[in-house]
Amino acid sequence: MKFQDLDINSNIKRALDDMGIDTPTKIQSSAIPKLLDGGRTHVLAQAKTGTGKTLAFAIPITNQISPKERSVQAVVLVPTRELCKQVYSVVTKLNKYRKLKAVEVYGGVSIDRQRKEIKAGAQIVIATPGRFMDLYRRRAISLNKVRFVVLDEADRMLDMGFLPDIQYILFDAMKGVSPRLLLFSATMLKQITKIARQFSNGEKLVELNVSKDDITVASCKQYYYKIQDASQKYASFVTLLKMEQPKSSIIFVNTRRWADKLRKRLIKEKGLNMVFSTLHGDKTQNQRERVLADFRNEKIDCLIATNVAARGLDIVHVTHIFNFDLPREGPEIYVHRIGRTSRMENDGKAISLAVHDQMKLLRAIENFMDKPIERLYFSDNQQITIKAKSKKSTYTDGSKKKSSNYGGSKRKSSNYSDSKKRSSNYSGTKKKSPIAVPASD
Repeated sequence: MKFQDLDINSNIKRALDDMGIDTPTKIQSSAIPKLLDGGRTHVLAQAKTGTGKTLAFAIPITNQISPKERSVQAVVLVPTRELCKQVYSVVTKLNKYRKLKAVEVYGGVSIDRQRKEIKAGAQIVIATPGRFMDLYRRRAISLNKVRFVVLDEADRMLDMGFLPDIQYILFDAMKGVSPRLLLFSATMLKQITKIARQFSNGEKLVELNVSKDDITVASCKQYYYKIQDASQKYASFVTLLKMEQPKSSIIFVNTRRWADKLRKRLIKEKGLNMVFSTLHGDKTQNQRERVLADFRNEKIDCLIATNVAARGLDIVHVTHIFNFDLPREGPEIYVHRIGRTSRMENDGKAISLAVHDQMKLLRAIENFMDKPIERLYFSDNQQITIKAKSKKSTYTDGSKKKSSNYGGSKRKSSNYSDSKKRSSNYSGTKKKSPIAVPASD
């Protein structure tokens, strides 16, 4: 099936052509036809990250709301400002010829400006729950004409404590309006299913799951190094960066303070020749936007981030995800972190560092994914090798560890930047480094 074969507005097809998109992804081909019927079908969809969920709900919404009705007809709720801006960008491109007015609503910027934009005739509001509630309580937004309400990355919104706001918006603010619910999530928690079924209230609810058998990105190769002593974690990571020479990567850490400290140390390392920046909750919205713009435009090689970047960043060129720290919040966050690579079925690699006392957490991640993460070793000459085990090892779920022929001894050259030339004369000798500051610092 092609988008040109769907019964959608010709201006939408024209915009998709401009975006270079002609074939629906799996979630798009599953959800869009069910939402184009003009009826009362609600959709509860689970799909792994990076599969095109935004267009799966944006196309049917754009196709069915009226450009002549100068009032809010669709509300899209998202967990973070970054995802809000990303969804807004996709919706804006999709409406290039349809001429529908979309407004992005999030905290950290002037609420008066957002109120004026909505009053000027916004038809699609893309918002974080907190700021949306502020506007609603100030009577700056009317929901009387709303036909669609979308919960995008619903599980993340629950993780962030937005459940009370979501329940109020759906069951109080929209009481008597009865819009269609489009709920999209990478993982489907019981609470999310309960909300969807309660909201549909006996009406048709279609449950889609296009990621049941593989909740992680299939084209993302996953590895880990076991670090015996936490004091050697930083030095090991520097060695890893020199071996991998990532073209574009995100380095995940657990604290904002350590993100800044890690950047300061890495920019002083000789032989890396990479541009580093940070993304975390202590940055202002303008700072975040500048960092993300530079990362998208490949002016930044490595983005050191907390879990604020684990969701909503759709940057196709990311080749590597490094978990300098394994996520303390649990396996679900690991899945969302590594989902920042292998976007739209591109290849990617995720490498984690696990201190010896974190192996229980690593096994929990493997059990959650129902697949092993392959262990790599630093050899004497600091090349990546895999040592054959004399004894068969099993995971906590009883599954056997599979052997791999991945050698990784070759270091790929990179023509990443026209503005700078990477060093390729890494000698392979062990570099001494100061003792690492613990991630929990």
